[in-house]
Amino acid sequence: MFRKVFAALALGLSCSSMTMATAAAGTWPERPVTLIVPWAAGGSTDTLARILSQDLGRRLHTTVVVENRPGAGGTIGSSYVARSAGDGYTFLLGVSGDQVNAEFLYPKLQYSPEKDLAPVGLIAGEALVFAARKDFPADDVQQFIDSAKKGTVSFGTSGVGSTGHLAGELLNRKISGSLQAVPYKGGAPAVTDTMAGHLDVVIVSPIAVVQQIKTGQLKGIATTSSARLPVLSSVPTFKESGIDLEVHTWYMLMAPAKTPADVIAQMNTALNEALADKEVESKIAELGAAAKGSSPAELAELLAQERKRWGGLINEAGLKGQN
Repeated sequence: MFRKVFAALALGLSCSSMTMATAAAGTWPERPVTLIVPWAAGGSTDTLARILSQDLGRRLHTTVVVENRPGAGGTIGSSYVARSAGDGYTFLLGVSGDQVNAEFLYPKLQYSPEKDLAPVGLIAGEALVFAARKDFPADDVQQFIDSAKKGTVSFGTSGVGSTGHLAGELLNRKISGSLQAVPYKGGAPAVTDTMAGHLDVVIVSPIAVVQQIKTGQLKGIATTSSARLPVLSSVPTFKESGIDLEVHTWYMLMAPAKTPADVIAQMNTALNEALADKEVESKIAELGAAAKGSSPAELAELLAQERKRWGGLINEAGLKGQN
């Protein structure tokens, strides 16, 4: 008799849980959604989040609150989301640094990007710009490479293991040069020191150096895009000069791993619709990035490819993350 009672009770609880989960997903969202940005306010990741939050909020009929949780190369905010309840009310605006490079840079990482976070959709891709101090003795890619082969050329980046750092390391191996990385905590101080002549080159996102290149404070050597960037149409690509160096920082929307599949599907639909909006697309382009969009499966495949591409280089170069 007791067995029957316990069995019935267990079945009832199970059915009740399933009903609650289905109801929650079916009426989602019922309250504001939090979008965690694992980087400081004012940067390109933060700006992108605020562009999207307004449009997503309108499409989802709720408020999307942007919350910054910076530190340790984006891993503090990412870890927070990875540990959050998968109830559909916490999402992460991740980038290559915290979703691809982090697991190789931080041996004691508190979360697994592959296991603890679920892909929702790709947001944008952003190429990098190699910008030199104005008196650097090179005006194009070939002269830059010649300089790197003749002697040490310093290049500043936004941090150890950042996409800019990896792009510089990859180019150095391709040309057998003497490029020396000087990682900073953020792209802005690296740009400032390059303008001051303390560095030869800085490798950062386009938005960080557009005005400096246009006003002659820095020289635009090349971009890592497949075609010239609309915001820097005068700066050639490495590809134009016969150098196979196509590198992007990827921006993406992630969720805690246990988030219901139908909630992820709804958010993915809203995200792709937002990215197709001409006004949103234009605002993203002003950052020097390109709106993309994808399915969760397509983002998962991209992440697998990027981890395979950069993991070996990070380990080979012996790079360790900054806390």
